[in-house]
Amino acid sequence: MNQHRIRVSTVCAMAALTLAMGQNAAAVERVERTERTSERSTERTTERTAERSPEQKTQQHNTQQQKQQSAGLPPLSADAIESVDKPQPGGEFTDPAYGTHVHRATAASDGEGGRMRHEYSRRQAFNADNSRYLAQDGRGAWYLYDGKTFRNLGAIETLAGDCEPIWHPTDPNLIYFTDRNGGTTWWTYNTTTKKKDVVFDFTGKTPWPDATSYWTKGEGTTSADGRYLSLMATSYNESTKEKKIYGLLTLDIREKKIVGTLDAKDFPVPGAFPDHISTSASGKYAVPSWLNGQGGTRAYTLDFKKSVELATGSEHSDLAFGPNKQDYFVYADYGSGQLVAVDIDSKERIDLHSLYPASGEAYALHVSGQAFDKPGWVVISTYADSANYNTTSPAPTLRPEYRKVWLQELAPNGRSLNVAHIRANDSKATGDAAYFLEPQATASRDLSRIIFATNLGGGEINSYVIGLPSVFA
Repeated sequence: MNQHRIRVSTVCAMAALTLAMGQNAAAVERVERTERTSERSTERTTERTAERSPEQKTQQHNTQQQKQQSAGLPPLSADAIESVDKPQPGGEFTDPAYGTHVHRATAASDGEGGRMRHEYSRRQAFNADNSRYLAQDGRGAWYLYDGKTFRNLGAIETLAGDCEPIWHPTDPNLIYFTDRNGGTTWWTYNTTTKKKDVVFDFTGKTPWPDATSYWTKGEGTTSADGRYLSLMATSYNESTKEKKIYGLLTLDIREKKIVGTLDAKDFPVPGAFPDHISTSASGKYAVPSWLNGQGGTRAYTLDFKKSVELATGSEHSDLAFGPNKQDYFVYADYGSGQLVAVDIDSKERIDLHSLYPASGEAYALHVSGQAFDKPGWVVISTYADSANYNTTSPAPTLRPEYRKVWLQELAPNGRSLNVAHIRANDSKATGDAAYFLEPQATASRDLSRIIFATNLGGGEINSYVIGLPSVFA
């Protein structure tokens, strides 16, 4: 069976928090699991009523509140998490604390495997104009949804498992993708015509003839303009379960050529397997991430001639545009106890927000810097809060940061703004269920909407979309 990449589990994340508090901070090794064979469902669509966009609804609801506030979203605060009724697919509720409209964006019954949700915080779920978004069921099948009506448009049979679907930055119909768990070829898929075209075939074009996969390993994306894509060259032996890394490369998609390579023998620790690789928002840097002691997170020029260390390990993070479209690396630094932004060009480090709200307390988070058209902001989604140095979970006192989606401004003393509570009930969740119940919120390019995962108090795991008022900033 094929190997599937799983990012940090709740158990591992909390282990890292324990080490970070009072001990040396250690990077969290992400675990791998065997992915079940993807069985395609027949197209089963649930009719939903066409309504106004989510951000329009939220903006209308917040009109009176905005008269009393300098921004559409209030500063980060600790507020009671009131229960809400679970809406039907396509339905909505209003977050009682913050007035944002939250729409149920998927239904697990549309697919198989007990869940239907977006992929991850570091990947765009929404296309270029927010008219479509992607979700995956529990068996690895991919589905297309209508971004305004939240209607399931059916399975995309061409996509399978961890094939790394990445939306084109300007064409709302195109998706870049490769084979399940990487392959030697990248394609585009047109969601309207259902046509598949080759973008680049790596066969015979790299120094590594034995490589069978050219991929980001589950967490990378293109530059904001879609021109550059940084990848790792790997192979996996099905019989021996042995994986091998050959090197890194950057592809110029526009010119259809490889612009730089780095052999594994020239890694900071020769032959060390990166956790993942991505491309900075501007397209100036390839950014691989190794574990602590193996190279940390580094930014390389596209030709791999020069590099700089951004972090000593591989923590939850994303690449984003700063307020002036600088390349920022934003990550959870549990060693210093800060959410940090690093300017890749200047090497300036900006402490954004504490990861330890009170003595002995901490929380896990994901970062999404995918709002490329709204530079200077990232989306934060939090889970797995604990107290008494990880002996009590969840934390008995509700802090402003806990169990919610919020916005963080990328500036010294930058604003932290409430968006919505996630309302996930993870009391009985373990293993894969616990992992997929992490909110892992990701933003649309224009930051008009945010998608996150939850079971909304219990039951199946689905994605929900939050509409943001246009005046939040």
